[in-house]
Amino acid sequence: MTPRSRTRTALGFINSLRTTPALSDATHRLIREADTGALQRAGMARMVTAGLLLLALVFATAGIELDTPMARKQIGAAELTLVLFGASGWFGAWLASKRIAIAQLPVITAMTDAFLVLGNLAYSHWGLGIPGSLFAAFPVAWVVPITMAAAAIHYQPRLQAFVAAIYVIGLTLIAFSGGFMSIEERRQDLAAIAGLFSMQANMVRIVMVFAAGLILILVARQGRLMLERAVRETTLRANLTRYLPRELAPILTDQAFASLRQGRRIPVTVMFVDIRASTTFGETMEPAQLAVFITSFRRRVLRAASRHGGVIDKFTGDGALILFGVPGARDGDARRALACGRTLLTLIERWNAKRGFNPPVRLGIGIHTGDVFCGVVGDESRLEFTVVGETVNIGSRIEQATKAADCELLASQETVVAAGEEDLWTEVECDPLPGVTRRMVLMKPVG
Repeated sequence: MTPRSRTRTALGFINSLRTTPALSDATHRLIREADTGALQRAGMARMVTAGLLLLALVFATAGIELDTPMARKQIGAAELTLVLFGASGWFGAWLASKRIAIAQLPVITAMTDAFLVLGNLAYSHWGLGIPGSLFAAFPVAWVVPITMAAAAIHYQPRLQAFVAAIYVIGLTLIAFSGGFMSIEERRQDLAAIAGLFSMQANMVRIVMVFAAGLILILVARQGRLMLERAVRETTLRANLTRYLPRELAPILTDQAFASLRQGRRIPVTVMFVDIRASTTFGETMEPAQLAVFITSFRRRVLRAASRHGGVIDKFTGDGALILFGVPGARDGDARRALACGRTLLTLIERWNAKRGFNPPVRLGIGIHTGDVFCGVVGDESRLEFTVVGETVNIGSRIEQATKAADCELLASQETVVAAGEEDLWTEVECDPLPGVTRRMVLMKPVG
């Protein structure tokens, strides 16, 4: 391997670490919901932690005579820090409940925590003159693991690395800003702050360990909830794909699936596709060739439907039913259906030119617009997604009418008008559609 190829391989590996794999819409929705819940829980955890530490601080200092201004300032700074810590937690939880700045809140709250903790230590060092090398003796330093645990609830490695970097840099600046101290100087300074090692101060530290434990329990619970939710979602998608069109299964929520289970009447545009004289191909091809032929045909149907936003309800041997407007109607459903029909004819024409079929592959395509019943029917042992109604029957009859009209693409006047393409289509003379009592006006493309 040349040095250039090794360099290229190394750069590719680094880029793979930096690149986030593409996620589906369902996965993004799941992550957004998890982030919102994590922000609310993290805010509540900050409030509870601040309350516990504030109570511990008040209890620890109760009955103690603070005879030095420095001690009183330290206690006051600690109380203010805890109040602000709890307030930031409440504000973050409130913003999360309102779905405000969900993506930015983890960074903002983590930076606020670091500012409060490092600011308190910096005040003790530069404001009160306590050597920075003794920062570990102050109970507020024990808040660092608590805030890092609170950041871990978001499951964002970059955020965790960012938070760790802030504390490492901040504590380094505080610890080494006073220069080297002799052993005697350390003894004197430790004697001046001997109260930080009292029973009361150690009680505060124990409460901090307890608070860190609570937050880590919350982190573990959050991870468990995400795992259970992901498993449920995966199981649901796996079950849905057994009887729902593949385009619908990834985007359906539990509520949307429940709506399909009950059934509903919606306006759609249906497109029936069928290969003309398919028995000829079945009689002249070997089974393996026929399997490849049908697969190639379906691949082109899939490509046309995907290009124009159609949902393939089902393949029926050498035919297909494509829906436009499922699971919900959109502007331009009829127009996209007509465009899909034209695209499919173009793909089949290229296929004929490429493979030289003799006779060439010809299609019958019928398109109609109207209301249908749409839903999932059957019992738990065999569920099936289906659309039924007069609109579906008429669409099937229009596809069959392409034989008598000697035209590969026919659409009802309702579809052409809904698409706004009256100038691009012309009326076709044809017999009444079998089984359809009302008069239908069928149209074919001009030219």
